[in-house]
Amino acid sequence: MTQGMVGTVRSRVPATARALMNHLAEARDPRVLSVVLLRNEVESDIDAMVERLFLDVEDDLEQAREAGDLEFAPGSDGERARFDYDTRLVLPALLTLGRIRVLAGDVPVARIRGDVDCDLVARGRETTRNVVRALLDGDMRDAINDDEYEDFETNLRPRERVAEVAQESLREGVESWFEDDDTPEEVREHYEHAVELSERHQDEDEGFRDLLDRYREADANAGSGNDDREAAADAIREEYKFAPLDADLFEADADLPYFATQYARVGILYEDMLNMYEADLGMDLGEGFKRAIVLMVVGAQIGLDDTDDYPEDRGTQLTPVTAELNIAESRDAGVENVRRIVNGYLDRADACAESDDHLTRIAVEYIRQQSLDRIDALAL
Repeated sequence: MTQGMVGTVRSRVPATARALMNHLAEARDPRVLSVVLLRNEVESDIDAMVERLFLDVEDDLEQAREAGDLEFAPGSDGERARFDYDTRLVLPALLTLGRIRVLAGDVPVARIRGDVDCDLVARGRETTRNVVRALLDGDMRDAINDDEYEDFETNLRPRERVAEVAQESLREGVESWFEDDDTPEEVREHYEHAVELSERHQDEDEGFRDLLDRYREADANAGSGNDDREAAADAIREEYKFAPLDADLFEADADLPYFATQYARVGILYEDMLNMYEADLGMDLGEGFKRAIVLMVVGAQIGLDDTDDYPEDRGTQLTPVTAELNIAESRDAGVENVRRIVNGYLDRADACAESDDHLTRIAVEYIRQQSLDRIDALAL
């Protein structure tokens, strides 16, 4: 009950404000203000990139509509093809562009024009534009593979065909980047590596669903004894929660619950995203920064996406949230486990970031505050 009251009070203050206040209280560094201004500038850059990409997608959708491949949905304005997409997945690209600008000396208030590496800033923006397109392409591909089309808004139908045209449009731009003479071959290699491992994880989803089905069936028949249920719970822990990890950069993080499966699910995508940056720009972003980004992404996947999706996933999809809320002794215990796991990832991400990397550490705290709001809602 106390946790619920704390959550109610906390939720009255926006997550952005809570994250900034918490970080200011801990950092006590006057340079935080310039980083907040930097985030605003970088966010504007990312928004402009996404808007441009979506305008290109809308042009292709409009051509498909004029060709009779698509039609306006009932009740739409019927003027021109529209497409909009939930782009929360580009936050790591925003943070990476921010880090590039810090390394280039391009920070508001502190910047001195003569000391700014303007070439690195310009190349960093171009790489970011291509990386954002690649991320959106990959996410649209996943939506098509999973038959899930809720994350984008459009005034056209059928939505399945809209997704296909949008993905084809994005993919064309990604291929143009790879084929450019100035793009190192390693960029494509990292992209294809991420796609390969991500699709391999998708192929394993059916096995994870079977683990959940086995547990729920044993739980429904628990009156005849609990041995089957405990065996099914142990299988979830062994094969999903504490599966062995094969990722050199994250050897120290193998103790985190669910890390191996969530690394294969989303973490590898962002590790290879960072590898694409390094290959394209010929620079080292730093192991601490890369670990922080991937750990933050996995924490966000559990604390935000999986928590949001729990009502739909709880009986059909094995995620860290459905696992904990199924096998825990009580609902409250399961919710507390989810809270502890998410905080564990975000604590580790914060520790991996450099002490003066305020941009990344504020983002980690922002995700924490958003996650705590959603996890509190699970207990209601």
